Amino acid sequence: MITLLLILAIAALLSGTDRQCREFPNSPSFVGWPYDTGAARSRAMRTFVTKGPAHAIGFARRAIASDPISVQAVSLLGQVMLYSQHTDEAHKAFYVSGQLGWRDRMTQIYWLDQALQSEDYKVASERLDALLRQAPLDESRDRLLAAMAATDAGRAALADRLKLSPAWARTIVTYVDDLPTDQLLERIDLMRRSGKGVWDCPDSEKITQRLINLGLIAAAQSIWQLNCDSSGALIYDGGLERIDTIRKPMGFNWQIASRGDVNVAIVNDVTGHHNLALEVTGVTTLPILRQVLSLKQGRYNLTWATPATNPARADSIQVSLGCGADLSRASSGTRIPGERYTWRLLVEVDGKCPVQQLIFWLAPRTPIHLDDIRLSRID
Repeated sequence: MITLLLILAIAALLSGTDRQCREFPNSPSFVGWPYDTGAARSRAMRTFVTKGPAHAIGFARRAIASDPISVQAVSLLGQVMLYSQHTDEAHKAFYVSGQLGWRDRMTQIYWLDQALQSEDYKVASERLDALLRQAPLDESRDRLLAAMAATDAGRAALADRLKLSPAWARTIVTYVDDLPTDQLLERIDLMRRSGKGVWDCPDSEKITQRLINLGLIAAAQSIWQLNCDSSGALIYDGGLERIDTIRKPMGFNWQIASRGDVNVAIVNDVTGHHNLALEVTGVTTLPILRQVLSLKQGRYNLTWATPATNPARADSIQVSLGCGADLSRASSGTRIPGERYTWRLLVEVDGKCPVQQLIFWLAPRTPIHLDDIRLSRID
C-alpha cells in the first residue's frame, strides 16, 4: 500500500512539474516517463537555443511520443527539422500540425512562407490573416506584411482580407514609426485598395503624420481624405466639431496652443454645436490655432465666425497662411456686410513650400469665440 501511494505521489509530482514547465520552460522537469510532453518540449526549446536545432530533434520527437496529437509538439518538430535543413521532414511535420489545427503560430508561418514561394497570394493572405487575428502584434508581422505587400498581386489579395475589417488592420497603420519608406507606401496602397470603412480618422492620424514628416504630402492627403470625411473641403473640421483638447494632434487636425498663458475651452451653443472659447492671458499676441494645409498656388477666400463675442474685440484675431509661423505676415479680416459675427480675408499661396500653415493669432486679454472656418479657392 505504501509503495502504491509513493508511486502515485511521484506520478503526481512529475505531472505537476510537467504542466508547470509548459508555462515556465526553465522550471525543473523530468524527461523519460510516459507523460513528459511538456518537459520534452521545454527541453527541446532550450536545447534549440543553447546548442542548435539539430541537438533538439530527439527531445522534439520525445514530445510527440508522449502526446502524438499535440499540434504544438508536432509543430516544434517541424521547426527544428526546418532549421536543421531537413526540409522534407519539416514539410511532413507541418502538414500534420496543419491537420491538427491552424491556431499554432509556426504552422501558420510555415504555410504562409510556402504560399509566398509558390506565389499563391490568396492562400498566403488567408494564413497571414489567421495569424494576425490571433496575435495582431506578432513579432513577424512587419516582415510578413512586407513580403505580402511587395507585389501588386500580394497587395490585391491582402486588401481583400482587410475589407473584412479584422482587428489587426489598425496595427498596420499605427505602428509605423520605424517603417522604411517603401514599406510605408505599400501600406498606403493597401489602404487605398481596401477603401472606406476599414480605418477611422484617429486610426489614420499616425501614418498621415509620418507621411507629412517625410514630405509625402500627396500620399498623406489621399489617406486623410479617404478616412477623415473631409468631403473635399480645403480645411478639415472647419466647424471645430472634432477638436480634442487632450490628445496630441497629428495629421491635418487642428493644433491648439498648449501654453500656460492661453486658455482654450470647447463650448456648446443652444443647439449643441461646438465652438472654441479662446483667450491669451499673457502680454503678447500668440498663435492659438493652426492647421497644416497643402494648397496649390493661387488666391483663396477665408471666412470665420466669432459667435457670442463682443464685436469690439472680434477684430483682435489675425490670420496668416504661409510656410511657417510669422506674425508679421498675419492680417485682420473684414466683417462681411449684414453678418455681425462673420469675417473674411483674401489670402494668397505663393507655391514656395509644399505645405502651408493656417494660423489664427490672438491679441492678449481679448476673449473670443471662434467657429465655422471655411476656405475656398478664387478661380
